[in-house]
Amino acid sequence: MRIISYRLAFFFLFLLFSISSPAFSEELRIETKTVKLIVPQKFNKKPFNTERTLTAPKGFRISVFAAGLGNVRFMAVDSEGFIYASVPDEGKVLVLPDKDKDGVADSVIIFAKGLSRPHGLAFRGRDLIVAETNKLTLLRDDNGDLKAEVKKVITEEIPGGGGHWTRTVVIGPDKKLYVSAGSSCNACIESDQRRAAILRFPEGDIFAKGLRNSVGIAFHPDSGELWTVDNGRDMLGDEIPPEELNKVLEGGDYGWPYCYGDRVPDPEFGSPERCKETLAPVIKMQAHSAPLGMAFGYGLDFPQEYKKMLYVAFHGSWNRTIPTGYKLVGIPFKNGKPSGEVVDIITGWMKDGDVWGRPVAPLVGKDGALYLSDDSAGAIYKISRNEQNSKKNR
Repeated sequence: MRIISYRLAFFFLFLLFSISSPAFSEELRIETKTVKLIVPQKFNKKPFNTERTLTAPKGFRISVFAAGLGNVRFMAVDSEGFIYASVPDEGKVLVLPDKDKDGVADSVIIFAKGLSRPHGLAFRGRDLIVAETNKLTLLRDDNGDLKAEVKKVITEEIPGGGGHWTRTVVIGPDKKLYVSAGSSCNACIESDQRRAAILRFPEGDIFAKGLRNSVGIAFHPDSGELWTVDNGRDMLGDEIPPEELNKVLEGGDYGWPYCYGDRVPDPEFGSPERCKETLAPVIKMQAHSAPLGMAFGYGLDFPQEYKKMLYVAFHGSWNRTIPTGYKLVGIPFKNGKPSGEVVDIITGWMKDGDVWGRPVAPLVGKDGALYLSDDSAGAIYKISRNEQNSKKNR
């Protein structure tokens, strides 16, 4: 009987460990190579007036789709395949048509201006929903001139400004608008509960809280579940707290400012009792990587293992002894959940401590390519397969 009891105890301990510390059974191995960044002649200006190289999966090419855009941030694509991009510092939304489909923006057109730090973009039919720092605005082009004739405020029930001023908007399977509003500070108790939260409209309610600065949010194309990457607080050292990938549940509390990571109490505000009430991240990532935009790879003209992947742009650190980030990473997904560890997809914007680019947000284009904005280089890159490897060019 004692032997059986020991065996049962061991079984339950093993089961508990397996539940609390899941391990991925799959490991994605990506063969990479250094590729020369393809720069059209009209973009031969700083930082592209010198040869640039990046490291990418074998069989891929990277080119400059548009440049000279300023601090370009988030993007959206319309039904015709035209890419729209926000430039918060200039209060503008740009449209970058590629009518001849040569992989280079034909021109840079100001779709709308005079906006208050526009950031997140999402199309709902012909309407472009723009997340300004303190409101949601609907823009629409009624006459086909690629300029917004219609400008309508949807709601002003969004807290503006503060330490994290960006707002990101996505449209859920229920057709409602989900808006991420970051915290007003590095670490503090917010007086406005709409900060460090994801809001839902038209209700204007708090869908989830305790998310310090979840700039990147996206619904999974199959499961319809909401996922987000969250930026952890600063000033706790090089390795803590981890950046997080969270599956966002309605009513969920993800801990900030009381806890981080696997319900670890914050040294200023947390306690074990308070952290028990919070939800832990699904994946922890390198501290101070600054994950911003994210996109699921459905619709890409890439090999199968890349299509179901979640792509995340690491903007890069500012308060770390040894800088980290400055790259595009991928998280393999299977059956609606992560199936592997974070892997590097594109690297090379930081070389020998020199940073010449900072990725912001990926976007799946209508042409099957992956587009990536860079607010430091003021550019948008096009990541695609070499022509001989692409199904669309066979």
